[in-house]
Amino acid sequence: MTFNSLVHQIIPFILAQTEVVNSEVIKIAVTGDDLKIIFACISAALVMSIVGLGAALSEGYTAAKACEGISRNPEASGSVTRTMIIGQAITESVAIYALVIAIIILFFIV
Repeated sequence: MTFNSLVHQIIPFILAQTEVVNSEVIKIAVTGDDLKIIFACISAALVMSIVGLGAALSEGYTAAKACEGISRNPEASGSVTRTMIIGQAITESVAIYALVIAIIILFFIV
């Protein structure tokens, strides 16, 4: 996978996540609400975008290496698959923690 194809696959997901938060920031800026709310929305968007990007890259890399390992040694496919799923669950838990942090920022700080 080249860098350009990776960028073309990831950018739409990042833009989809940040569009919702950007619309909220614009609404708050137009109505003249507190600056604290604007920064909370921006920080929640940054948390989810950066951690989501890292989790997606890590999970994709893990799946690619697992497929490579299974193609080299098909007899070990059960062990490789089990280890891959555990690793991806741990990686996904980091993204879930980031979601919790973003929710805390949006609902308890604001």
